[in-house]
Amino acid sequence: MAEVALSCQCGTVQGIALDIEPSIGTRGRCYCADCQRYAEHLGQPELTLDPQGGTDVYQLAPAQIRFTQGQEQIRCLRLSEKGPYRWYAGCCNTPIANTLSSRIPFVGLIHRFRADPQAADQAMGPVRVAVHLKDAKSRVPKEQLGDLSSKRYMIKLLARMLSWKLSGKNRPSPFFDSQGKPLVTPEMLDKG
Repeated sequence: MAEVALSCQCGTVQGIALDIEPSIGTRGRCYCADCQRYAEHLGQPELTLDPQGGTDVYQLAPAQIRFTQGQEQIRCLRLSEKGPYRWYAGCCNTPIANTLSSRIPFVGLIHRFRADPQAADQAMGPVRVAVHLKDAKSRVPKEQLGDLSSKRYMIKLLARMLSWKLSGKNRPSPFFDSQGKPLVTPEMLDKG
């Protein structure tokens, strides 16, 4: 298993992702309209989104992430009251990750927060799944779809999240306190 160095684009927020390998988490591309809106809100969407509007995300347990510096620069936004928490570095607007809640052990680590993309690619493995294709800006090439169907992916993800919950990998969370509250108050964006 590998450790993957994490860093925002300006280097202020840094950390590590622990115990990374393709069998521990799933790497995928999300083409949903909300991920596209998130990238556009932070600016420079061309650095986050592929030409079809997809975001490269590696899914792992909260306890696998440690911030080593710059935590005071971490910000959060939500596109709706019930939507995911979307974390980013306020210093340079680098997207960091998406989470669901403190009770659900899931972190979608966004590729732009990887300090060494080549080392991260090797540790995380290839993209295995593409989801929310209906929101893609154009047809997604077959070679970007991965080898998992959406249904197989969802079964695998739910089993993995249950395993993380039962093994205690939902804590500590670098995003929520011990009472389950986000470490920073999320900015709410109006749907528009």
